[in-house]
Amino acid sequence: MGFRVDVAKHIGTGHLQRCLTLARELKKMSISSIFFVREYDKELLSLIVISGFTYYIIGYAASEDISEDHLNWLGVSQEQDAQEFINAVTKQHIDMIVIDHYSIDSTWENIVKNAISLPIAVIDDLANRKHTCDLLIDQNYWPKLNSRYDDLVSGHCSRLLGPKYSLLRDEFVSLRESKAQKPSDELKTILVNFGGVGNMEVWKIFLPALVKYNKFKFHVITGKLPSEDLAYCKNMVKQFKHIFLEEQTDQMSSLMKVSDFALGACGSTVWERFCLGLNSALIDVADNQKDLVHYLHEKDLVDYLGSLNTITVGSICDYLEQLSIESIKCQARTVNIMNLVDGMGAARVAKSIMVIHFNKYNKIILEKI
Repeated sequence: MGFRVDVAKHIGTGHLQRCLTLARELKKMSISSIFFVREYDKELLSLIVISGFTYYIIGYAASEDISEDHLNWLGVSQEQDAQEFINAVTKQHIDMIVIDHYSIDSTWENIVKNAISLPIAVIDDLANRKHTCDLLIDQNYWPKLNSRYDDLVSGHCSRLLGPKYSLLRDEFVSLRESKAQKPSDELKTILVNFGGVGNMEVWKIFLPALVKYNKFKFHVITGKLPSEDLAYCKNMVKQFKHIFLEEQTDQMSSLMKVSDFALGACGSTVWERFCLGLNSALIDVADNQKDLVHYLHEKDLVDYLGSLNTITVGSICDYLEQLSIESIKCQARTVNIMNLVDGMGAARVAKSIMVIHFNKYNKIILEKI
């Protein structure tokens, strides 16, 4: 299996993490995977190696100043990226391609299909561009979900749509079924994290609010930050015993299980929280998160704090002042969000990929007969 996905400060880690989850599930089915990436930040690429997989660098960004517009995240044209991918794939053995990239659409997919004729699966959640693919996965919760891609993919494309296909790691299923070992102290614990790549704009608003408010304990995970920014954050909270701050953790699922509430962004972590029944209040840190967080709030599944450019220290303090974690409203939400995400999505997606993989293999055998 070949994954075309990138990880970088301007992209975040969520796309890579869900691809790694799917690769682990495929590995159980004896399908090996290799990740084809552009190099933006080599340190972030270590996430692939740590997870037990290999990667192949197909190229680099043409410019260090990459647009925040997700359509330009590649840093090069789709045509160049596609050709560099084709050049890399000829040196490897793969039977199928999985793409998780907001900068890639049918332009890239047609070039690659015409050159190497492999089945393509696309992981998407924007529904804002056409795809030439055999399978489309959108794990998010949208209005009119079943018709969302009608004009964007062909009729023969299989679609796996909705949170039942959320790509969550195995431990979320086991933790979901276990009893939480809650801390014995009286204060409720709020987990605070806005993604694997740290964003100082977020922390300059949230940390001053958290230090003012000792009604709760806060476990803060900043995400990867430059050393001077991390030092700034640690210095801000070091005098406050109700705040524990760390840059990264490999225990996120366990922390979600023992926490009583979460403050976060509207990324792929939403479905991890839902699976474990962890209620949350969210912000959107990018334009591509706005529609989803508004819909989740409309369906009364999360609280919405506002956009990064509208929230203030005061608005966060006001929210924490009125927050009642044990309210009937929160208890009802816990049931609803757990019903929406059962943690088995990765297995469902992997089985669908196996069907495509099996059909391709049989077609090759028949052509040889």
